[in-house]
Amino acid sequence: MDPGQPSFRLIRTNKGGEKMLEGGYVYLMHRRVGEMTHWQCEQRGECKARVYTKGMEIVKRTNEHLHAPDVQATACCEIKAGIKRKARDTQDSSHQIIGESMLTASEGTAAKLPKLDSLKRTIQRQRASVLSAPVQPTALAEFLIFGTQRNLGMLQQSKIWLADGTFKTAPPLFAQVYVVHGLRGGDDPMKTGHLLPSLFVLLPNKTEDTYRRMWEQIRILCPLAQPEQMLLDFEKGAINSFEHVWPNTVVKCCFFHLTQNIWRHVQSVGLQSDYTHDEELAMRIRKIPALAFARPADVPDLFEQVSMDLPLTSEIGELVDYFERTYIGRTLATGHHVAATFPIGLWNYHFGMPFGLPRTTNAVEAWHRSFNATVGCHHPTIWKFLLALKREQGLVEVRQTNYLAGKPPTKRRRSQQSEQALRTLVGEYYSPNRTKMEFLQGVAHHFGLGAD
Repeated sequence: MDPGQPSFRLIRTNKGGEKMLEGGYVYLMHRRVGEMTHWQCEQRGECKARVYTKGMEIVKRTNEHLHAPDVQATACCEIKAGIKRKARDTQDSSHQIIGESMLTASEGTAAKLPKLDSLKRTIQRQRASVLSAPVQPTALAEFLIFGTQRNLGMLQQSKIWLADGTFKTAPPLFAQVYVVHGLRGGDDPMKTGHLLPSLFVLLPNKTEDTYRRMWEQIRILCPLAQPEQMLLDFEKGAINSFEHVWPNTVVKCCFFHLTQNIWRHVQSVGLQSDYTHDEELAMRIRKIPALAFARPADVPDLFEQVSMDLPLTSEIGELVDYFERTYIGRTLATGHHVAATFPIGLWNYHFGMPFGLPRTTNAVEAWHRSFNATVGCHHPTIWKFLLALKREQGLVEVRQTNYLAGKPPTKRRRSQQSEQALRTLVGEYYSPNRTKMEFLQGVAHHFGLGAD
């Protein structure tokens, strides 16, 4: 043992007290007097051995032990203490915790340990004591925002924001976990930007009024924030409320969600099988979301051309009608124009492509999947959610440090190649060597419906 290291170890008992392990013997804490701690042998009924410590140093011993030391028993105590600690501090499975803890156990030590089922129950009890300590709330009227001063500072300096919600990890009484991210770094955000989760919000519902009050509170928390672009899902309440609070910010909606919405409608009208087995039809349908990369002023006319190029079936008619009323808008026979639910400006990315502006919240959704794994279940208690959030904040701070240190973010090679191809196509949009329908077909090669 190193000269500077203590000759004993301290572990916690089930009742919150302390045990001392030293030389194959187990001692229970008897009392503290000033800086001195008095320890007595665990077999105190028959053994009168005592040890006195000051800090992490043994300063006195009295009486000899009446029994031989049991190194295996003290090793068992250490292993069980380690299992309890891992149960409290990690989300590892019971099998993983027990397996890792047994790696250094001798055969004799393993034989003295409780049965596997008993160790699993120990892990469950430890986690229950941590995760369900206070009483679960039964009523809620407001939303809760979590973050740190550093998170707020990072968000305020971000010119591009992204936000999205998930219901899976929302505790009871809350409708969703809504997370606001800032994109920092470089002149080409799609290639060099660091996505930094900054604010975590528990919302009781998804009404426009609740979103508005949330954005107003975030504006108070971030008085210096001047985001130039916000990327959101196709949710009117979130869009309208954000535009109300930040009227000068350009709001865009996620391209992946656009393709996802179209794919759901393909399924709902009964075109899924035709799309899957008819490659030519699939390409023609994908030209519809490819309109997101055309010049906005050209979109209505190009939509008409794409529609005329599709087969004249009732299912195709329903799909075209859905896209027109939801994303294009239409002019009635009376001459009255009916605006789209989501106007072209919300989902068109033509002018942002040269600047590498993000067009999907896929990275945000990837964060949600990772956080779901950290939580470990759907709709956890509020206390388990907060524990997972504290752990996640540690990872957030690693991301922040990587950004400040100039480390490049990890990007998928396939995504980078597709991104460069799309930029090339948009850059050649006005070229006389390619028709606009050929342009849409070129774009449609680089995505699937409902897939990034």
